[in-house]
Amino acid sequence: MGRTDAELTESGKKTKDLIFQTAVKILKEEGYDKVTVRRICKESNTSNGSFYHFFKNKDELLAYYYTMSAEDFMEGQEENMKNADLYHQMLICYKWYIRYTSEFGLDFCINFFNSHNRAIDPMYMYNAFYEISRKCLYEKPDEIKEGFTADEIAKELCILAKGIIFDWSSSRGSYDIEHVAERMFTVYLDGVIRKRTDGE
Repeated sequence: MGRTDAELTESGKKTKDLIFQTAVKILKEEGYDKVTVRRICKESNTSNGSFYHFFKNKDELLAYYYTMSAEDFMEGQEENMKNADLYHQMLICYKWYIRYTSEFGLDFCINFFNSHNRAIDPMYMYNAFYEISRKCLYEKPDEIKEGFTADEIAKELCILAKGIIFDWSSSRGSYDIEHVAERMFTVYLDGVIRKRTDGE
């Protein structure tokens, strides 16, 4: 995904943020299909060249939403994450991810979470929540059950989250995604991570 924010000039960061905020505004007001590179550039008063300097396409642009959201997550949940065992760190992380995604709207989820969008593949491009969970898993290897690895669990949590969102989108939001997600993540985590006992 283009340059990282740390590598950009102050002017570059402002332009990138303007392009992104314009896309989000169009998405929330008019829906996914109305978010086009031409429309974004016109409404943000930037050039096509500027857009493609920062993003390869609109899906990569919208994936940037998660990079930014990860910063909000770490600021808001830092204390909870620091004090939790690995099992609950994973629950905190992915419950937040599911809530954050569903609040972006059904239209976004239906269009963004599909097999054609490589921006949701953590093996293809940076995925902030995959990296957060992976980092936590590597920091607490003793809490991972025998026979499982940090990399496997991080990837499978990501698969589970995308699967839940995809199914919820396919059913046009017919059930409480947060409730179902918490139950499914709990079942998965029970199998791969041991909970810390009160004395630990």
